[in-house]
Amino acid sequence: MNLQSLVVVLLRLLTLDFLLRIALQIVPQVFQPYIDSTLVLLLLAGAIAAAILLWVKALPIARFVTRGVPHDLSFGTMALVDCYSIAFIAIGLFYGVSHLPQVLNWTHFFLKSAASASSTIGQEYSGYDVSQAFIPFIVGIILFVKGRSWAATLARRHNKCTQPSHASDATHEG
Repeated sequence: MNLQSLVVVLLRLLTLDFLLRIALQIVPQVFQPYIDSTLVLLLLAGAIAAAILLWVKALPIARFVTRGVPHDLSFGTMALVDCYSIAFIAIGLFYGVSHLPQVLNWTHFFLKSAASASSTIGQEYSGYDVSQAFIPFIVGIILFVKGRSWAATLARRHNKCTQPSHASDATHEG
């Protein structure tokens, strides 16, 4: 296993976490009436641009971070696709399990409110609180279920990006 590949995997996972946090913390601010929405939209656009830049530049950043360090890591027969799979599934489990109690609590609340036919249900909760429970849970389940297929796709793309540079290095050495 290559150390650069491991750093790329970690940077991209941090990017996904950053995007989820943006969705949970900044996007609801756009709908607040007392906050200047132009400033929030600029902040949102900047944060999304930073996340995209981090995703795209993960390989050059990994090269910079790992320069001068031996690149071989001994993970046995673990390939890049395995690292991505483990990471996606682990993050999915983390989000799913850590937000499951809140999801169950809100689900119980909604079922109980629906059964009592309460007309004040809209006044008893905040949609932002509900979304902060359900969105990470749903993202976690999606990461857990689709993690292996996304890992295979990312590993293929990573290999396409890195193979031409290795081929040109080999031609210059020989």
